[in-house]
Amino acid sequence: MTLRTIPNALNDLTGREWLYWTSTVYETSFPPDATHRHRKQHGAMKPPELMAEIISFFTKPGERVLDPFAGVGGTLLGAALTGRRSLGLEIHPRWIEVYRDMQNAFRVRDGKLVAESIGLPIDGEMRLGDCLELIADMPSASVEAVITDPPYGWQHGATGFKDETNFNMFSQDDRDFARSPDLATFLAKMEQFGHAAHRVLKPQRYLVVIIGDRYMQGEMVPLGTLVAERLRNCGFQFKGLRLWWNKATQRPLKPYAVKTAFVPNIVHQNILVLRRL
Repeated sequence: MTLRTIPNALNDLTGREWLYWTSTVYETSFPPDATHRHRKQHGAMKPPELMAEIISFFTKPGERVLDPFAGVGGTLLGAALTGRRSLGLEIHPRWIEVYRDMQNAFRVRDGKLVAESIGLPIDGEMRLGDCLELIADMPSASVEAVITDPPYGWQHGATGFKDETNFNMFSQDDRDFARSPDLATFLAKMEQFGHAAHRVLKPQRYLVVIIGDRYMQGEMVPLGTLVAERLRNCGFQFKGLRLWWNKATQRPLKPYAVKTAFVPNIVHQNILVLRRL
């Protein structure tokens, strides 16, 4: 049986497209799109084109994608670009307002987001509240994919984790994962999230988490690996990861400890791929 004749139960990609997407190094070059000036109010948004590529691999057209940490809706925009249904959960009302402004201002035409009235509407649903509480109200096995970028924007400080001032995305709600006082609390919350995601995800389908590593208190913290281990406790198999780098938006490298010690410029993010048992 050749690649062309093997039934595709997961997506509508060709065998060549599937094979390309399995590389563990994922380099993209997505320049700012038409929605960027709206989305840039949130300091950790992801390109809708990136989310569209991820969604295209883990779902078929018409299936439903859940993003429990939706922010300004990059995943929902990606779902609109690929003809998937979507639901976003967001604890900060400001980001929902930004997303709804984009719903009113942009449409999908020829696979792009354009500021015109013709074309397909951006119809992803956004709900306000704590993701753990909102997911608890959802039916079991009701979504085909959970694809998300949880908040983890902390920096090295005298007492450990604290809010980074260059990431304008934090709410004042203590249920916000971004307000975790330390790494242990954050990982415990991610394990709670993993159990919730496992319940609403259909069997044998995928949870995809975008998360970066951190440099804290003089050493590298492999946050992606730590989160993957917690999610494995929730009934997921850790199937692999992709190291994502968007060279179009690469910032200049900073001279951390030059001529003194090795300190990395972390320019990649981890795309963790987990499958529900």
